[in-house]
Amino acid sequence: MTSSTSSTIENPLNESLGEALGAIPSGLFIVLVQQDGKTSTMLASWVQQAGFEPPSVTLVTGKGRAIAESLTIGAKFTISILEKGQGKLIGHFAKGFAPEVDPLAGIDIAFGHNGQPYLIEAIAYLEATVTRMMDADDHNVLLAMVTDGNRFRDGEVAVHTRKNGFRY
Repeated sequence: MTSSTSSTIENPLNESLGEALGAIPSGLFIVLVQQDGKTSTMLASWVQQAGFEPPSVTLVTGKGRAIAESLTIGAKFTISILEKGQGKLIGHFAKGFAPEVDPLAGIDIAFGHNGQPYLIEAIAYLEATVTRMMDADDHNVLLAMVTDGNRFRDGEVAVHTRKNGFRY
């Protein structure tokens, strides 16, 4: 992060900018990837459809997050799309996990055609493969081709906003 960016974020005069950025709505998703017997998860809000042919999505990950090591070009993963009212599931994945802890312990999962787990309780899920990455200062933007997926039921997708657009 550049020093001008840091001073902008910390400047109390930019509180209204933080509130405005935080008003951008986003969904709530659980990103799952298994590699070499290790499961990495992330509660994500920066996921967006990015294309029709081929179907694709963007996913943004903070640099330094454990899952970032697994989400490299060619990596297969799933996105479980959460439903409004699934606060317990959201809370489970929001807390983060020590490396020796299985984040899927006690969670009902199934496996997609790409061999990656997804949450059975989700309203829908997507299977994807990372095709491109872009450096975005303190985050990475990943482009992923969607190869499969399913919507399990009707319902309202979980959407949230943040009080301050400079923090999760």
